Amino acid sequence: MSRKMERRLVLIMGIWQIIDGLITIIFYGLGNQLNLFGFNSGNLTYLKQLDATYGNIFLFVSSFGVVLIGLGIVNILLSKKYIKDDQIHFKMGMYIMIQSLLSYFILDFISLILGMTAGVLLIAKNKSIRLKKKLV
Repeated sequence: MSRKMERRLVLIMGIWQIIDGLITIIFYGLGNQLNLFGFNSGNLTYLKQLDATYGNIFLFVSSFGVVLIGLGIVNILLSKKYIKDDQIHFKMGMYIMIQSLLSYFILDFISLILGMTAGVLLIAKNKSIRLKKKLV
């Protein structure tokens, strides 16, 4: 059974996560660090309070962006190397479903939709592949 649709969805999800990670680092991390968006004095005071309370926000935002880029690279690797036709992929399906659930908590709805769709398709096709192998 062909897994072309799942491979495409996971590939698109990986590309989106890399783009999302770069956007996070550039706009949220470097934009606040270099004051590119022209904050007024009230906003700068608020940012300084956040920085004093939670530490360096730039490091947190950049680390989050790097994690997103890493997940994107892992998803591209999964789609190219490991999701094969006529093989049962229960663990990969669960991994993608868990990653989609985490995307829900960080409000990344594009990754949520792509991941849930790919995960459900991966898990759903397992039964038909198992039955096909029994018959042959």
